[in-house]
Amino acid sequence: MKNSIVHSFFACLLGFGIIGCGGSGSSQDTGTLEVGITDAPVDNAQAVVIHFTEATLHGPDGNTTVEVLDPATGEVGRSIDLMQLQGGMWTGLFDDIVVAGHYSWIRLTLDLSQSYIQIDDQQHSLRCTSCQNNGYRLNRSFNIDPDGTLALMIDFDLRKSITLSTSGTEYHLRPTLRVIEADVSGDISGAIDPNLIADLGGFSGCSVYAFSGNDALLDDVYIPMNMSMPMPVDQNNPVSTAQVVFENDTYSYTLSFLPAGNYTVALTCDADMDMADRDDELVFSDPINVPVVAGETSTADFGIAVIQPI
Repeated sequence: MKNSIVHSFFACLLGFGIIGCGGSGSSQDTGTLEVGITDAPVDNAQAVVIHFTEATLHGPDGNTTVEVLDPATGEVGRSIDLMQLQGGMWTGLFDDIVVAGHYSWIRLTLDLSQSYIQIDDQQHSLRCTSCQNNGYRLNRSFNIDPDGTLALMIDFDLRKSITLSTSGTEYHLRPTLRVIEADVSGDISGAIDPNLIADLGGFSGCSVYAFSGNDALLDDVYIPMNMSMPMPVDQNNPVSTAQVVFENDTYSYTLSFLPAGNYTVALTCDADMDMADRDDELVFSDPINVPVVAGETSTADFGIAVIQPI
């Protein structure tokens, strides 16, 4: 079953203290780029705060720099707690009028001195060897039409991005990001039978994983820390994950900003043991095939089902 939705991304971003929709003085050779940020969460963290300062766009005129402004002060630089951006929540990162044409990539500049992860009420610094000097580059091309507006959503997938060092004393940030055109994406949401959650071990660590295609292989998140290590040939990382929430006596989930297409979704309550830098064994519920249509929310409810170890 599908319900019609309208992503609020298409509304004006004035509420975030950045340039208004469309701007002024546009012509046939300019268009508007709106960029927001959302999050696929990580377990156990109370907060993951990233401080963004600017974005660099590589396009028809070479490199163009856009400042990220704090909506409260108007100053350059904004700290965003990504843990607050779950279940379809998002925030505007920047928008600007830019030269129309083809763009090859976006590079985000992060200030790690003002970024941290909070666990058990303790703040820990984040180390990011891949983004300390020149920022983090997203190799995702896109086109800006003359007088057009392109809305991009960056999914900062924390489950794939945060790892604990082997010494257990340092948290590494390896940004793993999806860049989605908002107008060609949709959502999956649904309710979950509490008996199924009990059968899977209880509420702690419960998340729904989404995999590309129908009848997809159910797998954990695994991205080797040592990039020289080959990825297992049968590894099938989820496209996105969503934590299960308990509100109004109901267990539910929402997977947001998925490109239109077919997906397999499955519930696990072992997500808190799923470490991105190792190959973990998780136990999943029966999978459900779900089509995603742009601009709509598809419903996939989990009832009592056969439990499948992987």
